[in-house]
Amino acid sequence: MEPSATALLALVLVAAVWDVAQRRIPNPLVLIGLIVGAAFGWTSGGLAGVGLSLLGAVVALVVLIGPFYVRMMGGGDVKLAMVVGAFLGWSGVLQIILVGTIVHGFLAVGFLVARRAAQARGRQISERAAVPHAVGFAVATALFVTGLLRLW
Repeated sequence: MEPSATALLALVLVAAVWDVAQRRIPNPLVLIGLIVGAAFGWTSGGLAGVGLSLLGAVVALVVLIGPFYVRMMGGGDVKLAMVVGAFLGWSGVLQIILVGTIVHGFLAVGFLVARRAAQARGRQISERAAVPHAVGFAVATALFVTGLLRLW
């Protein structure tokens, strides 16, 4: 696996674990991810590589600002997608957003089934508890960088 793929995978896994535990993704992690993504862009393509890195981050922001605005996802999830875009460019981030959203949907359905099963046994799971989008993005990123799932 390329060093950039390893770095990206490490970043999204840390973000996902942090998001599950703390219900937030820390801004310093996002900033480090954006800087490292741009640095890998520089090493692979100079100024044009940095431009493609920036384009990937902006595409993620543009695509996800609507769901953020209507509270379908948190700001940390949008910023994490921007980090993915900084590493993978616009095409890669679109694939991660699509696959990550599908994975998140399956995880959410599984969580709802678990909640109903717990309620049937007389236990309550907090309404506030949910599956963070970062988990879906992490799974999608792992599938993408390992080459197991590429849509185009």
